[in-house]
Amino acid sequence: MILLKFTVRNHRSIRDEVSVDLSRPCLRTLTPKDGDWLSATYRVAGIFGGNGTGKSAVVDALNFALRAVAESSTSWQALLSMQRVQFRLDAASRDDSSTYELEFVADGRRHVYGFEIDACGVKREWLRDVPSSRWRTLLDRDRDARTLKPSVEVTDRELVLSRALQLPKSLFHGVAVELTAHFDVVLVHHAHREARLAAIANMLADGSITFVDLQSLLQVADIGVANVSLEERDLPEHLRVAIGNFMRAMNVGEGSREEVQREPLEGPDVRDQPLLESVVRRLLFTHCGADDGCTPFSIHDESDGTVAWLAIAVPALEALRTGGLILVDEIDASLHPHLLDLLLGAFADREVNVLGAQIIFTSHESYVLSPLSEVSLQPEQVWFTDRSVEGVTELTSLADFPRHADANVAKRYLTGRYGGTPRLSPSLFGALVDTGAE
Repeated sequence: MILLKFTVRNHRSIRDEVSVDLSRPCLRTLTPKDGDWLSATYRVAGIFGGNGTGKSAVVDALNFALRAVAESSTSWQALLSMQRVQFRLDAASRDDSSTYELEFVADGRRHVYGFEIDACGVKREWLRDVPSSRWRTLLDRDRDARTLKPSVEVTDRELVLSRALQLPKSLFHGVAVELTAHFDVVLVHHAHREARLAAIANMLADGSITFVDLQSLLQVADIGVANVSLEERDLPEHLRVAIGNFMRAMNVGEGSREEVQREPLEGPDVRDQPLLESVVRRLLFTHCGADDGCTPFSIHDESDGTVAWLAIAVPALEALRTGGLILVDEIDASLHPHLLDLLLGAFADREVNVLGAQIIFTSHESYVLSPLSEVSLQPEQVWFTDRSVEGVTELTSLADFPRHADANVAKRYLTGRYGGTPRLSPSLFGALVDTGAE
């Protein structure tokens, strides 16, 4: 999948419709004249803004839309209400629906897919493509008009594309796979990073990534780690029983809850075996210069920079190898600017990124915008978030501002020329210090 554009309305701090466009200005028709979608789209896009301006909300909205395709027909069905996170600062938005739309290329063909949801479920859903020179409607769902073409059996709270993902013979299965197969998101939260590294340990065990890959990524970052190993320990039986009981309870339909409560749960049954791991794995790191008596470090002994680099670099490597889409929130957190250049440069380099992988990141660090950075972002690749007096996220592109050939974009950004910078009150902070001293 090549993402062309993402549009969202009424999600977290986003009240009004905003769009992130990854198509180049040269794409003025529905399809490139030479058929080269990689040359017609950007591989890198950055969203910059101060704390609380809604950078993460944009990334979260795209993550939400793709997760809805992946999960609304499965795990979301176990929820008591429709999964949604609307703007909550005014009553109208709290009761209003939310809209998500993606324009993308799948199998060389342009598509647009979108859906609108409210508290009752899916209000609208649509899918169109461009087989030749004009749009063609493939899916049209409207709850108010009571239409669903073609006819598909779905619940009120699941997307047609999500159901299609579970049905290989469905007309929309291929599109659903394109949207979900090679997509990943990396968050700044420490818990997410620890979970990511636990997943990396399992990837080493199943062979989807190698020790050579991991050691090379660490050497690239010059972190001082000489070797990576994997420790495996048996999972205690009492934990396996507890996990098995929980999984069995979660897998039972709502109509059978009373029956499950009456049934004694003694441990994992055969249905749970493929989902339960009998071992606990963790990464161990041997540092350069360590003597023979030095115990390898666990991930809890490593610096935040090492954890952050591995949590980002491994999924980025996977995206580059598969031509996927990766979202990274606060990409600059705990990473040296040169590592940012290295990572973003790999996506921007057509000789490295041969499959056209894309990365969308958020940051409040101006280094990437400065002349010091080795990655040159075009104005259309740079986006700014700002917060209105009503608490609403506003999104603008650098391309919307007058162009100055010799302008220092980083300096202009920091001085608030493009918005996206906090309006600070140092005098108020100083007054707090004075109060605390009394």
